[in-house]
Amino acid sequence: MQHRMIVYPTNRPVLLPRARVALLAIAMLALAACSSGGSSGGGNTAPTANAGTDRTVAELTNVSLNGSGFDANGDTLTYSWTQIAGTAVTINNNTMAQANFDAFDVPAGAPETLSFELVVSDGTANATDVVDITIEEPAAMVAVSGTVGYEFVPPKPNCWGLDFDVTVVRPIRGATVQLLDAGGVVIGTTVSDDNGGYAFADVDANTMVRLRVRAELKKTTGQSRWDVDVRDNVDTSGNPPDLDARPLYVLDEATFDTGSLSVVTHDLTAATGWDIDGNSNSYISARSAAPFAILDSIYTVIKFVESADPDAFFAPLDAFWSIDNTATVNGDIDLGELGTSFYRGDIDSLFLVGDATDDTDEFDDHVIVHEWGHYFEDNFSRSDSFGGAHGVGDRLDARLAFGEGWATALSGMALGDLYCDTGVPGTSGGFGIGTESGSYDARGWYDEISVLRFIYDMWDDNDDDGAGSDTVSIGFAPIYDVMTGPQATTAAFTTIFSFATELRAILNSGDQAGLDAQLAREDMTAAGLDIWGTNEANLADGAPDVEPIYTDITADGTVLNICSNSRFDSERDGNKLSEYRYLRVNISSPSRYRIVVDTIDPPSIPPLDYDCTRAPDTDPNIHQHSDPDVTIFGNGVRALPFWEGLSCEPNREEATTNFLNPGTYVLDITEFRFADPDSPVDFPQPDETEICFNITMQATN
Repeated sequence: MQHRMIVYPTNRPVLLPRARVALLAIAMLALAACSSGGSSGGGNTAPTANAGTDRTVAELTNVSLNGSGFDANGDTLTYSWTQIAGTAVTINNNTMAQANFDAFDVPAGAPETLSFELVVSDGTANATDVVDITIEEPAAMVAVSGTVGYEFVPPKPNCWGLDFDVTVVRPIRGATVQLLDAGGVVIGTTVSDDNGGYAFADVDANTMVRLRVRAELKKTTGQSRWDVDVRDNVDTSGNPPDLDARPLYVLDEATFDTGSLSVVTHDLTAATGWDIDGNSNSYISARSAAPFAILDSIYTVIKFVESADPDAFFAPLDAFWSIDNTATVNGDIDLGELGTSFYRGDIDSLFLVGDATDDTDEFDDHVIVHEWGHYFEDNFSRSDSFGGAHGVGDRLDARLAFGEGWATALSGMALGDLYCDTGVPGTSGGFGIGTESGSYDARGWYDEISVLRFIYDMWDDNDDDGAGSDTVSIGFAPIYDVMTGPQATTAAFTTIFSFATELRAILNSGDQAGLDAQLAREDMTAAGLDIWGTNEANLADGAPDVEPIYTDITADGTVLNICSNSRFDSERDGNKLSEYRYLRVNISSPSRYRIVVDTIDPPSIPPLDYDCTRAPDTDPNIHQHSDPDVTIFGNGVRALPFWEGLSCEPNREEATTNFLNPGTYVLDITEFRFADPDSPVDFPQPDETEICFNITMQATN
């Protein structure tokens, strides 16, 4: 049956109204039903037809007709599309299940509905279905763009507190920016550029929307990759989720109307929350700038590392900050008891203090990058440092001195010369470390400031003392290459000796001379430089138990006598110079090796009930007993099947290594009581700080 065309004055062909065609179709189906009853002879079952879901489409677009059919008998099906209502259009591929047509232009505010019938045939019986397609003028669209930023509070001169009077706005760079509708549904996502700029195209005009900025850096494509989240670690619920599931900081705002202009500019700034105009000298509203200040410090150092390695891969990192993170030393992270800002390598996370009555670090960008420097060592290089309390002027274990000096040097290279650590906001608390100036007492390989100045001065191009001793400037790339290469695999411990030796090896003769001058400037010996510090002449003013830096031990059962000394540690930190003594052994026969350490002249107090877990027990003299600890490494890999210090016998340590292949290994030996705050002040005897050991090492089955 042919549809009869009716021409109206609009000169646009219009099909018969859908109701009239439907009546004709019903009549035809009735006739078919009278003759076959819905199936043909031989038990044929009529197919089914599905013309798709009714929907609304935009004018001047290509519209798909998504049909389908099913036949219980498995017969081959044919398809036929016909328009049965609305302004006529040309149906492309009208004999296929999937057809399409081009939607025409409709007047604004006057949508038009077209109806299409799909006939599905198995050659004997037919089935039909109808779909309605409404064509309308699309809503007016606008572009929403602007900048996102955060308020940054710089330090006062000499780092004596934060200077809220000169607060500046910095761009939020590289962060995720989202556009949400009034119901909170995300309708667009982008990343802010280095000016804090963002843009969303094709947003509905005259619509209520709002911006959200997420405190995260996500880069999953391109040469380098990174994944950084700033989260709140504090959870007092009693059943906190895993740390990586703690809340991410976001900056939300109230909704705004997109309006009708083609371009809508909308800026958003995270505020400090400080009472700038009042006299309270305190925070009076949400400290929304803090997470983004932390994020931006990390972004800065990531881009700095990229300058040396555009293909650098950055392991996922969480930075935890809270207004409840304090310097309380109880150590419950869920309660914010951090003690200080620190990096924790087992979970690749920074923890940063933020208690405004105690100490805050969100605007101390050098502190943040310093802690990130430990993340760099952990993920790009290697660190043999075991951390602990330390301060300017301390004579440190060489591994700790290098790790801390490296981290501060990196902050100076990425951010600028002066390292500032401010205290309680609104006060003059804080201190600064100048990488280019300042006088420090304990210069040498055991001093973190000497390490800092050496690395920084190798990088920079300033002759800071004006005496011509700082004329070298190698940039960051060689430093990066050493840190990610030989420093990560050195047979020695990671100290200034391993770093400077490997750096010198890749420099030209002129820069080698500059390196030698920088070592001399920091009271370190350049002549005969090697990874072991074999020829180092600075021995801490002749202090005992400092040299040699590495003592050789043979793995044949020969007894080695060596002493450990806590003369530079008055606080039971256990990480100062000469508290750990370094040993070196060459293994020629593959085997496991038994290491035995016996304390010489141990305390005579008899043990009562020694508990090797060091839990409170019935022995009132437990801390009077000597407790030697030893461990062994091969190229930075621990070669004991457990952590040091597991022996339960007083005055002795025994350990059997993993299977050792031939090569050079390093050991360290110390007295646990040097790091035990419960040990008596005077041990082994009043005014003595030295404990000596006999050590043997030999192969075992």
